[in-house]
Amino acid sequence: MKNYIYSILILFLVNSAVFGQAPNWTVSENNFQYTMSFVGFLNSDGNALFNTNDKVAAFVNGQCRGVANLIYVASENRYYAYLTVFSNVNNENVSFKIYDSVKNVVKSVEKTINFSINEHYGNLFQAYSFASPALRSEVEILDLGFKNIVRNDIVISGSQITIYLNKGQNITALNTLFDLSPGASVYIGTVKQTSGVNSLDFTNPINFKVLSENQAIIKQWTIVVKTESENATYYKKDAVCYEGGSIKVLALLEKQEVILSILGVTLSSQIINNGQVIFDNLNEGTYKIRVGGNSKEIKINLKK
Repeated sequence: MKNYIYSILILFLVNSAVFGQAPNWTVSENNFQYTMSFVGFLNSDGNALFNTNDKVAAFVNGQCRGVANLIYVASENRYYAYLTVFSNVNNENVSFKIYDSVKNVVKSVEKTINFSINEHYGNLFQAYSFASPALRSEVEILDLGFKNIVRNDIVISGSQITIYLNKGQNITALNTLFDLSPGASVYIGTVKQTSGVNSLDFTNPINFKVLSENQAIIKQWTIVVKTESENATYYKKDAVCYEGGSIKVLALLEKQEVILSILGVTLSSQIINNGQVIFDNLNEGTYKIRVGGNSKEIKINLKK
């Protein structure tokens, strides 16, 4: 009998440790005049929470002002917290706590917000982040290319990325590879893209939306793909102590843009006129000339 009682006690203690006791967060809604609301997601230690027993609560000076459990939204295949926060005055500082029901852990959210009457934050695409620790807000595309395709060059200028490919390359169904800021994700419209598992038509520029890990920031990127249109001929004149060097580019295709850069920095661009462009007054150094999808490095030496 003793062994049986001990077994039951141990089982109870184990179950208590595993399932725990959810925090008793409650709010007396009738005591308040005003509300603000959130559509949010919960994240603990870098992991998204997805149990309907997980919850978030809002507090003002330790008093609970709102609580919401996660709800599954089938159209998005995600879990959201629809949180309403109550107050009688504007600008009260509101803090948050989240409860991870699987780990039976309550964690404080570092981010706070001032109460604003009737204000709403977050939506199904860009939900408000209730996370501990805080998630990252970077939205950069660090690199971009295409699976099993040679990339001649890449130019990142502001929020535009231009990729240069070989002449004749089919660009109507490219499997795009991208490297992003940690935790960020790429969307075309509202459709999430997976690196290396897509087929995109770059006949015209495509707009990528990069959403930060905390979903607070969206950055629009324009992706342009160019293919080599024709071969060009290059000539150079080295610099001397009294005169800069020069590079001449000959190409048959009129109105084609020719870009001169050094160390990844664009110095100048010209349009082919009468079959040529000339870049003058160049200092010693290794320059890159880009015409269509083709690029070539040319070194200007200094003659003394």
